[in-house]
Amino acid sequence: DGVLQLGNAHMWMDEWDECDECFERAKEGFVRLLGEDSAKAVNAAFMVAHQIPTVDEEIAEYRRLWEMAKVSLPEEAVTYDIAMSLGSRLREKKGKYEEAKVFYLAALEGQRRVLGEEHKKTLASMNSIGVVLQHMEDYEGALDYYQQAFRVKEKVLGKTHPDTLRTIMNMATTYNVLEDTKAEQMYRQALDGYEKSLGKSNEETKKCAWNLNLLLEDMGRWDEKADLERLYPESGQ
Repeated sequence: DGVLQLGNAHMWMDEWDECDECFERAKEGFVRLLGEDSAKAVNAAFMVAHQIPTVDEEIAEYRRLWEMAKVSLPEEAVTYDIAMSLGSRLREKKGKYEEAKVFYLAALEGQRRVLGEEHKKTLASMNSIGVVLQHMEDYEGALDYYQQAFRVKEKVLGKTHPDTLRTIMNMATTYNVLEDTKAEQMYRQALDGYEKSLGKSNEETKKCAWNLNLLLEDMGRWDEKADLERLYPESGQ
């Protein structure tokens, strides 16, 4: 355990060679003492997989770990961390949205059971499913998962927490694609929240203002657009 924690410390300090060495040592030790399919060995192997330099090899290792962990460790959180990482790599690096969705759904099902509905990893999975469905142009499906995440985040984190606001932004973007009037409401709600929690000078606040400005332009509401640009000059650029 100590070697694994040391590896995490090296990782946070961007000391990658030392990090790799610690994770490898931890993995070898846990495999020898507890077996390859033990929770600690799988967790160490998962950390080693994060350091694999090529995407294809990283994905292959996540697949191997998932096939083992889903059988031997169905009640361990690391099993669903693996599913999430595999889904994310397939979505971000390969554009394999349908397959990514399968792993995200598996992660969400397991996290709901093992961690609970309000855990941050469960909420992250809801959001990731929304993102992948949006890529697949299933906008109604994406909204369903964003709304699920929003309801829990609003309750647990509050209306102006940055994580809650990011979900509101995702909803606004989706409503905008659907040409739904709720897009403006969501952008304004997010902008108000960002101003209160992060301030007007924060990049997330400015990004939200820029999106709202584009929407106002598309709607031909020039006076409101001008008012917004007086508050956020960058939004008109």
